[in-house]
Amino acid sequence: MPLFEYECRSCNQPFETLVTSRTTEAVRCPKCDSADVGRLLALPTAKVAEGGAATNCRGDGPPCGASWCGRKG
Repeated sequence: MPLFEYECRSCNQPFETLVTSRTTEAVRCPKCDSADVGRLLALPTAKVAEGGAATNCRGDGPPCGASWCGRKG
């Protein structure tokens, strides 16, 4: 499924949303409901090996800074 990353130009909130060929509504920011959003460039995801997620949040370096990462500096 095509999951795209966007950033709101009004409130600078990054977010992800599912966009398909059947999606007819404009993508809107979930924080401020603005339609002034820009799609971010995303890299393809790597296949995750059994036993853990593919992140750089192993605990042996600085946190990755991803919005979903619970590890803080």
